Amino acid sequence: MPDSLMKGEVVVVIGGSSGIGLEVARQFARRGARLMLVARGRDRLEQAASRVRAEGGEVEVYAADLADSRQAQAAADYARQHFGRVDVLVYSAAVFYLAPAEHMDVARAKGAMDAIFWGAVHATQAFLPLVRLSKRKSLVYLASLSVHCTPAFFTAYAAAKHALRGFALALRQELRGEGIHVGVISPGPVDTPLIEGHLHQDLYRLPAGVPVITAEAAAKGVVHAVLRRRDETVLPRWMAPAAAFALAFPRAVEWYYHWTVPGWKRILAEQTKAGGRAGESRPDAP
Repeated sequence: MPDSLMKGEVVVVIGGSSGIGLEVARQFARRGARLMLVARGRDRLEQAASRVRAEGGEVEVYAADLADSRQAQAAADYARQHFGRVDVLVYSAAVFYLAPAEHMDVARAKGAMDAIFWGAVHATQAFLPLVRLSKRKSLVYLASLSVHCTPAFFTAYAAAKHALRGFALALRQELRGEGIHVGVISPGPVDTPLIEGHLHQDLYRLPAGVPVITAEAAAKGVVHAVLRRRDETVLPRWMAPAAAFALAFPRAVEWYYHWTVPGWKRILAEQTKAGGRAGESRPDAP
């Protein structure tokens, strides 16, 4: 049953139909928050909402593609009509596309940028006036550990996540004077449908010591960042020093892959020559 820690507060989760977004919604619902889940597919949204309601949560759903600024504004208008304000906005939408840069499908790369970056921009512009009306005033963006430790073949995905983090860093400075919290969460690999079929294939090898965490663990990190108003959160948190080191010395990431991933030099050569086809698995998760 929900507790009263966030009783009556309104949390909007963009990308809330599955994966980290759904777990974030469940975590906030357990704390008494009212939820609004936004994603592209209504069927999956309804399934997610049913799960939250079965656990005692209060939830509304709105199907929209926030790559379209008009749909983002329509979603915000719906939130205004039903709730009047938004205490927490969590942006968790993403697609996952890996490819060597030379052979990147530009249309798919633009799709990743639309979902990860432009969707966040549109969501922020549409929902920020409602966040200003609340007491908690929190905006949280799901970036990625690949922003700090960017491996080969993450050309499209990491570029979009880099853009998202850059947007959030600038936004934080602009809004701090208003008392608005802007948090960036950078999880490592998370066991969700987004990476299913990609992980441990040649385009997505994990070097030694990098764990795959659960969506529940990632969601707990999001909730902690909101409640403690954390600016930056790396998940798992014990990897934060390594992430900072890798961001300062990106060549170290290259060395670490060569040292700890068996046959990494061969994989680089084969996949670059093959255009990534040898490691391609399935289409991106919605």
